[in-house]
Amino acid sequence: MMNRELLGLLLEVTVAGSAAILVVLLLRRPILAWFGASIAYASWWLVPATLAAVALPATVVPTLPLPSVAMATAWGEAPARIVAAVSFDATPWVLATWVIGFVVAGWRLVAQQRRFVRSLGELCPRADGLLQSTASLGLPAVVGWRARIVLPADFERRYAPRHQQLVLCHEQVHHRRRDHWANAFVAGLRCLFWFNPLVHFAAGRFRQDQELACDAVVLTRFPGQRRAYGEALLKPQLAIEPLPVGCHWFGSHPLKERIAMLTRPLPSKPRWIAGLALVAALTLVGGWTAWAAQPGRGLPAAAPEAGEVGLAMTIKFDGKGERTESLNLPAKTPRTLEYQQDGQAWRVQVALSPLDDGTVFVVMDIHRDGVRQGQPKMVIKPASGGAIGLGERLPDGRWKGVEIELQVTLPQAG
Repeated sequence: MMNRELLGLLLEVTVAGSAAILVVLLLRRPILAWFGASIAYASWWLVPATLAAVALPATVVPTLPLPSVAMATAWGEAPARIVAAVSFDATPWVLATWVIGFVVAGWRLVAQQRRFVRSLGELCPRADGLLQSTASLGLPAVVGWRARIVLPADFERRYAPRHQQLVLCHEQVHHRRRDHWANAFVAGLRCLFWFNPLVHFAAGRFRQDQELACDAVVLTRFPGQRRAYGEALLKPQLAIEPLPVGCHWFGSHPLKERIAMLTRPLPSKPRWIAGLALVAALTLVGGWTAWAAQPGRGLPAAAPEAGEVGLAMTIKFDGKGERTESLNLPAKTPRTLEYQQDGQAWRVQVALSPLDDGTVFVVMDIHRDGVRQGQPKMVIKPASGGAIGLGERLPDGRWKGVEIELQVTLPQAG
């Protein structure tokens, strides 16, 4: 049962997260054009907000829950029968595959991070508090969870003094905004949803928007240095290994788009505020929608009932050993019955809940020798009754497993 709940939660967050990613991908271009790169980057908050909303407790909505084995509604004269044959349960195998994929994806990202760090060689402290590497590829960059700004060995030779100021400002913006933490979170999502290509595609677009947003902050602080900033962008030393937790001065972002952004005017403050309000509203609405769309985890819609429900039950084990029970059960209070048959110990737990429409919701939990055989659920109309079968029909017509015939009686009003 726990495995199924975990798999169901994984499916819920996958669907909700994918929907949020699609919304951001569809809106990022219009938002970028109207409100600027910083707002486009902020729009990615919709994704973690949606995932968090799915993890919150669902609303308690009165519903008839779907059964874990089978369900039928007994209407008419003929009793309804539930047959739950023994079948292969793929849930543990699906979860095992997901765990293996998660471990492999995590190992791959950790290996990439370690290879990048090793490629830096010796790191020498500078007078300004930064670190300078003996290597040049993939630098400057903000590296690691503790966010160290690492400069390349040829920093002074590669960049003129006017360029150095802009490059350092870019990396300091990453550091102050904790963009490396955001990239670590994205790396975790890529491990969690390793099977979802949309997540991997979105991770690249996220880092592109991150760089554009950082460029926009630098241009705001140095409005007259657009040309010099463009010149600095033309002098990268691309990394051989990707950097999962950190921020490159020049990562995977297309150079053409970053240069093109330098020719566009920055959004006015009123437009920036309007864009921020739009993104905040989008995040709140998206998170609320994801939370409200969850299936209600409430109890069946049962009318308040103080009396007891009568239950007449006939049980057969492997086509024999018929037992008859006549019980009066308090509503929604489970009763456990135990039987011995051919050296096997059977335990049958049953709970009855009267519903508003005059039917009775029946929940059973059946174990044999301590092993759960099934949890059949059904809705029974008192006038017709119902039947449950757990097991399989043998070629000779005998039933191997347990058969239960049910009749319920509601208490008389008054």
